[in-house]
Amino acid sequence: MTNGTLGTVRKNGAPIRSRRAPAFRNPKTELEAAIQRFVDLYDFAPIAYVSFDRAGRIEEANLAATELLGDLRDLLIGRPFAFYVGDLDSFMRHLLYCRTSQQQVETELELKPRKGERIPVLLRSTPITSTTRNGALLYQTAIVDLSERKRAEEALRAKEAELEAIINRTPFMLTRCSRDLRYQFVSRAYAEMLGRTPEEIAGKPIVEIMGKVGLKTVSPHIERVLKGHTVEYEMEVSFRGVRAPWLHSVYTPDRDAKGNVVGWFASITNITRRKSAELALQESKELLEARVRERTQELDAAITELRNEIERRKGLEGEILAVSDREQQRLGQELHDGICQHLTAVAFMARSVALRLKNHRVIEVSDIAREAVINANKHAQAREIVIRLERLPRGMVLRVTDDGVGCSNGPKLAPGLGFHIMNYRAQVMGGRLDIESPKRGGTRVSCYLPTKALQSHKENAQPGLPGKIAKAFAALI
Repeated sequence: MTNGTLGTVRKNGAPIRSRRAPAFRNPKTELEAAIQRFVDLYDFAPIAYVSFDRAGRIEEANLAATELLGDLRDLLIGRPFAFYVGDLDSFMRHLLYCRTSQQQVETELELKPRKGERIPVLLRSTPITSTTRNGALLYQTAIVDLSERKRAEEALRAKEAELEAIINRTPFMLTRCSRDLRYQFVSRAYAEMLGRTPEEIAGKPIVEIMGKVGLKTVSPHIERVLKGHTVEYEMEVSFRGVRAPWLHSVYTPDRDAKGNVVGWFASITNITRRKSAELALQESKELLEARVRERTQELDAAITELRNEIERRKGLEGEILAVSDREQQRLGQELHDGICQHLTAVAFMARSVALRLKNHRVIEVSDIAREAVINANKHAQAREIVIRLERLPRGMVLRVTDDGVGCSNGPKLAPGLGFHIMNYRAQVMGGRLDIESPKRGGTRVSCYLPTKALQSHKENAQPGLPGKIAKAFAALI
């Protein structure tokens, strides 16, 4: 074919037209003009076109085909198309389908051009009758380069695999359900919770997986999400064949391009362990509170009993002191020897001195001395009793010493009632009481009174209190 002035020819066989004086062929007939337009469109089409016969030999090829296959047009014409096919079996099946069918045939395969890597392509062959080959049947084939589409598909598959890996590795579960209450997608974690595979659940009705009871439990939430609301809840949901788990679920509406709700997405977390721990914690808390209430009641009862015991002992202590005083008075009345008369006089004198000095501690000291003398006279079989009041650097001491049978200094000594009474009176004054046996025998009762005990209530006491007590004892004895 010619169109204007022709110059040299490109590598692919395309003529190079002159740029200075473009000339156009004047077709003799309208048919020749139409054919020329078709040839131009065929040659310069952006898609590669070849036409091969029943044997697969190339009869025609456009410029895009020469660039795709990497050979000149003159080299392509007459060469078998299988020479450029990487998957020969696929091409032979394609050629067989072209022979046996009068319709368009499509096949995906790989081309192996003379240079470069293999190219994935789609062959779309249509049977035509050649006007230049004496009416021979040819198969005009469009070769669509699928490289970009394949790369996009590969990238999409990689993203899908990455998304699937993320979904399957995350602890929460995902599902997608349609408006007719069917599962469209479930994550592997969701399927494993039910002891199934995702393929066994996808496409199944929800009632078939959950059962009527489970579906009835979540139906109010499904109704809300299908109205376009986002729903969140926590509850125990039953499924067929497995123990009912506690689930935290968030339902989000699934909308189409027009904004209509066609289903919902569910993000689900299994919180059975957390709920079990919460229930166990609540039970432990209630048990602990019950035990605390029991212990509190027991403690209140024990405190009440202790208070009653303290009050009873205080009463007994007062009664013991009263009995002691009465017993001492009775013994004083019964004893008629000289020492008891002197002791009675000492007691009366001490009480008289105490009244004059307005200090009850003198009474306490005299009661201790009287109790010690009575005990010595009654139990020690003493022939001599010495009462001594001495001043110390930090206070004073009252000593009552006898020459009787004495007492043991061992740790197994069991004090009697008289010792407890004297010790109590000494503690009331802030002092202490000691009982011991001197080396020469007998018993010595010592009542130590510190200075602070003697100086208390000094606004009511007179100067020279220890001296006056000593003088009173010395004069009367």
